[in-house]
Amino acid sequence: MERDIIEELGSLALATRLKNLSERLAKDVSQIYKESELDFEPRWFTLVYALKEGEELAVTELSSMLKQTHPAINQVANVLVANKLVNERKDEADQRKRLLRLSTKGEKLVSHMSDLWGQIKKANDELLDESGGILLESLDKVEEALDNKSMYERIRSFQA
Repeated sequence: MERDIIEELGSLALATRLKNLSERLAKDVSQIYKESELDFEPRWFTLVYALKEGEELAVTELSSMLKQTHPAINQVANVLVANKLVNERKDEADQRKRLLRLSTKGEKLVSHMSDLWGQIKKANDELLDESGGILLESLDKVEEALDNKSMYERIRSFQA
């Protein structure tokens, strides 16, 4: 039998397992987008979804709403702007503030994707049910625990 180092590592490989799981899910969803002839990447989803109601939002607001870093939001926004799915402008009151809104092309794409997103949700729900149905609750608890004490702080406490 082949050695499973990730399994051997247990909790030491937590970040690796989460990353691997994310990549597996994104790969399959990406394949579905391609087969559906949709020019869309899974990593764009949360930002596009946040903008889907037509609201104009600042990168800082999106960063907070999506629990992602400002640079990560900017990186995805740059790609979406380059693909003409999102329009950007500077806030007149604060030129440092970058405001984003779905373009007409982006709105059209979202309208074509709504049914597919519903199917992806059903598939996710099925997967979560098959796995015991507690993953999201567990992730909520892990995120809350990290909000209270970061991994950095936890590791440093063992070094003191």
